[in-house]
Amino acid sequence: MSVSIIGCGWLGQALAKALLADDIAVLASYQSPTTLAKLKQLKIPAQRLVLPIAVNDASIASNAALASVTPDFFNHQVLVIAIPPQLKKGRLDYPLKIQQLVKLAELGQTKHIIFLNSTAIYNGLEGQVAETSTLNLAAEKVAILAAAEQALQLFSGRVDVLRLAGLVGPNRHPGKFLQHQRLFKNAEAAVNLVHQRDVVNIIKLLLTKSSEHGFDVYNVVSATNASRQQYYQAAAKALGLATPQFEQATDHDSGKQVLGTKLRQGLAYQYCYDDLLAWAAKG
Repeated sequence: MSVSIIGCGWLGQALAKALLADDIAVLASYQSPTTLAKLKQLKIPAQRLVLPIAVNDASIASNAALASVTPDFFNHQVLVIAIPPQLKKGRLDYPLKIQQLVKLAELGQTKHIIFLNSTAIYNGLEGQVAETSTLNLAAEKVAILAAAEQALQLFSGRVDVLRLAGLVGPNRHPGKFLQHQRLFKNAEAAVNLVHQRDVVNIIKLLLTKSSEHGFDVYNVVSATNASRQQYYQAAAKALGLATPQFEQATDHDSGKQVLGTKLRQGLAYQYCYDDLLAWAAKG
């Protein structure tokens, strides 16, 4: 077993450490010197990869182009794609980056792609949402995230798409998000969150799947039963911060509740941190 991790930030580094601890060969990508320094400190093997790759689609379609780009990443059996879409920075090239990675993986030795997407793909929807929910593609962010997933359908091997809820974990206590904001909306909306450790465990579980082909999409979300107001006020109290205030509830406060039933049943996975309200309250 060998794994390439494209985008080795906070989550990717936790995954790399867990895989290396299990004697699984890992190669991580980096773009900035700061990330490289962190990866060296953690003793995570890494090579530089800047996306999108500055070659046209025609040249990427040849084996010669693969050899001239970054062959080591695509000679591993599993490719974990964990790059952020950077939509808040105005980047619109996320689908192109995924298309390029898929083409290079197809030309290399990659057999299995695990793509880390976001439950933000359900933005604009209300009530309970599942993997089969009709997406609001009129929203630019949703359309970009959906286009990235669509690009993965061109891969001939196995693909697993993980739509991750809001990430929490070491150095990411939700109470810290409250320090620079005083008034919040959607008091009664459900929180959709998942702990870093559970995401790492689920990826490790997917590495054991025997099927060589197929395309699956899974929501990755804890069963935390709390409203935004309950959750963030508990998180603030745990850290000794001022109690966050919420706007008066309206009929539009329902928001969306992401359902994770497919993963729980299909992979028979039990979450380590299924109650993130209790976790947040511990500080």
